Amino acid sequence: MAGAALALDADKLGGNLTICKGAYALCAAATCSPTGNQINVRTSSGWASFAEVNCTCPILNGDAIADVNAGNMQGSCSPPDSQKIWSLYSPQLEIPQEINNWAKSGREAFAPPQWCSAKLNAGETISNCFSFLCDIAGSAPNGVPLATCHCPMGESFGGTKVPAATAFLTQAGQLNNEVCKQHPVTWYNPVTARDSSETIK
Repeated sequence: MAGAALALDADKLGGNLTICKGAYALCAAATCSPTGNQINVRTSSGWASFAEVNCTCPILNGDAIADVNAGNMQGSCSPPDSQKIWSLYSPQLEIPQEINNWAKSGREAFAPPQWCSAKLNAGETISNCFSFLCDIAGSAPNGVPLATCHCPMGESFGGTKVPAATAFLTQAGQLNNEVCKQHPVTWYNPVTARDSSETIK
C-alpha cells in the first residue's frame, strides 16, 4: 500500500482540479471526532485555521479527484512520505463504513447521499476532508486498509467558515438523519438553504 501511495501520477481536469492515480483515502461516508487541536487550511488568500477532526476512512485504489492547491496539499498528488496518503474523492455508491464493520459490498456498504437540513443548525460542525493529509492506519479485521484523516470542521471548499444554518449533503449514516450532527464528511459544497418550507427529514 505504501508503495502504491508513492506511485501516484496525475491528469489535469481543468481549473484547480486534478485526477490523482493510485491509493487514496475516501472519507465521503465517514463521521469524525474533534481532536481539540487546530488545523491549517490553504485558501485563495493564504492559510486559515480551523478546529480539527479525525476521521477513519477506507483506502481505495484508482482514479480520484483532488485539488492539489487546496486543503493542505502542496501542489502534487504525491504524499510527503510512505506512511501518509491524501483524502480525495471519487463517486462511489458502495463504501466500506465503520458503522457496519467495514463491509466491502452489498447493503452494509451502501452509501446513498442524504440531505441534512439547515434547520438542524449543524453546518458549522461538518467535516471537510477533500485534499487533506491522512496517516495510513493498518487494516480492519476483514482486510480493508484504513487511514486516519486530519480534517477541518466547519470549513467550506472555498476555505470559509460554514454558518450553522446551512444545509448540506453527506453519504454518511445510510440515511440516518442523526448522523447530520456527528461531524459527517460532506462531499458537496454546503449551500445555505433559503426555502422556509424546508422540513427536517
